[in-house]
Amino acid sequence: MSAVVGCWLLLWAVVFHDALLSAVDVWLANDTFNHCFLVVPGVLYAVWQQRGAVLARAPGYSWLGALGVAAVIFVYALGQAAYVELLQHLAIFGMLPAMALFLFGWRVVLAIWAPLAFTLFSVPVGEELIPAFQDVTADMAVMMLKMIGIPVYRDGLYISVSNGNFVVAEACSGVRFFIASVVIGCAYAYLNFIAWWRALAFVVFSVVLPVVANGIRAFGIIYIGHATEMEHAAGADHLIYGWFFFAVVIVFLILIGHWFSDGHRQWQNQVTHVDAGWNQRNTRLLVAAALLPLLLAVGIKALVNQQQSLDFNIEKGGLEGLPAEQANQLDWTPRFADADIYRVGSDPVYGVSFYQAIYFNSEPGREMLKWSQRTFDIEAWSLKGQYTQDVPQLGTVMVSHVTSLSGRQRLLAHWFVVPGLISSSTAMVKLQQAINTLFLRPSGGALVAVSLEFDGPLEQARDRLAQVLLEHAVDMSQPVIKRK
Repeated sequence: MSAVVGCWLLLWAVVFHDALLSAVDVWLANDTFNHCFLVVPGVLYAVWQQRGAVLARAPGYSWLGALGVAAVIFVYALGQAAYVELLQHLAIFGMLPAMALFLFGWRVVLAIWAPLAFTLFSVPVGEELIPAFQDVTADMAVMMLKMIGIPVYRDGLYISVSNGNFVVAEACSGVRFFIASVVIGCAYAYLNFIAWWRALAFVVFSVVLPVVANGIRAFGIIYIGHATEMEHAAGADHLIYGWFFFAVVIVFLILIGHWFSDGHRQWQNQVTHVDAGWNQRNTRLLVAAALLPLLLAVGIKALVNQQQSLDFNIEKGGLEGLPAEQANQLDWTPRFADADIYRVGSDPVYGVSFYQAIYFNSEPGREMLKWSQRTFDIEAWSLKGQYTQDVPQLGTVMVSHVTSLSGRQRLLAHWFVVPGLISSSTAMVKLQQAINTLFLRPSGGALVAVSLEFDGPLEQARDRLAQVLLEHAVDMSQPVIKRK
C-alpha cells in the first residue's frame, strides 16, 4: 500500500508540476510564504508518526471524499481556464486530503485529519486581505491616538498628527505577521492540546492577537514619531521596531500556549495491529480510482491549451491609442500591465478622463485580472470609499473615491467587458473568462475607466460622474470579436 501511495504522489507532482512550480515561485519570492516549504514535509512526518493508528483502522471508500475530489477538479478547471494560480494551488493541495478521504474512508482519515487539513497552509493565500487589514490598522491607530488625547485627522489611509503625516502602506497591513501567527497557532494547538475546546480557543487567540498587535504597533510608531518631532519611527527604523515587536508577540503567543496547554500529543508510531481490511482491498479498483482525477486534470489542461482562433476588442468610443509607457505614467490612470492596447480620452465639458486597457486573449502572465493590477496608482492615491452606480443598458459599475496626501480628490468609475458579460465584479468576470476558455470562446477582455477630479462637494461630483456614465459608458463598452 505504501508503494501505491508513493507512486500516486509522484504522478500527482508530475501532472501538476506547472502549478507546483508556480507555488514554489511564490514561496521563494514572497517572505510571507517562506513557511510553506515546511508544510508538506511536516505533514508527511506527522502522518508517518501516526502510522500505528492508521493501520489499526479499517480502510474503505467515502462518497463524500469522492465529492470532494470532484469539487477540487472543478476548481482546478476554473483555475486553469481563467489562469488563476490561487485556484490551481487550492485544487492541487486540496486534492491530497480529499483523495485520502475518498480512498481510505473516515475511520482512517480521522486518525490524521489535522495533518491533512494542515496541507492547505501550502497554498500561498492571504495577500487579498491587505486592503481590509490596512483599514482595520488605521481604525485602531486613530482610535488609540484619540484615547490618549492626541489630535489626529484621517483621510483614507493617510493619518495626520500635528507634526507629521503617516500612511498605512501595504507593508504595514500586518497580513504577513497574521499568516505566520495563524500557522504557528494551528501547529502549536495540534501538538500541545488534548481538549478540543482548548485547542480551538488557542487557534482563535492566534487569529485575534496579530490583528490587535498590529494596531498597537501602528499606534506606537505614530506616537513615537509625534513625541520625538519625527526624529524616530519616521523612516526605516520603524521597520526595525516592527520586527522586534512582532518577535515579542510571537514569544507571548507561545508562552500563553504553554500556560494553557493540557498535555502533549502522543504519537502512535508503533504498528502493533494491522486491520485485515488493508490486505483485502481490490488493488486494481484502488489504482483506477486514484488515477481517474489525474487523467481528468490532464484532459482539462489539454482543452485549455487549445489555440484561440478569435481575438477580443472593444469599440474606441472616441478614444485614442497610447503607448503603454505613457498610459501608465499619467497620475489618474489605472495601473493595468501587459494590455495589448491602451486608449485614453477626455470630455472637456464635464472635465473627465476616459481609459481603456484591452487584452485580446487571456494568457499566463498576461491576465487582465491579477493581484498586481490596480485601478489607481497606490503610490499617489489612497482609497477613501467606494460605492456602486447603476448605468442604464450597461449594469452596475464600481466607483472609488480616492485622495492624495496633498488633498486632491478623484472619483474613478471602472468596469470590465468580456464576451458575455459586463461587470465590475472581478470574481464574476474571472468566472465568465473561465467559461469562455472552456467553451473555446474568446478569453480576452477590457478594463474601462472614467476619472473625475473635483474640489467641491462630493455629491455634486457624484452627480456629474453619473451623467458622464449615462452619456459615454455604453459607447465605450461595445465588444468586437475578430478572427486572427
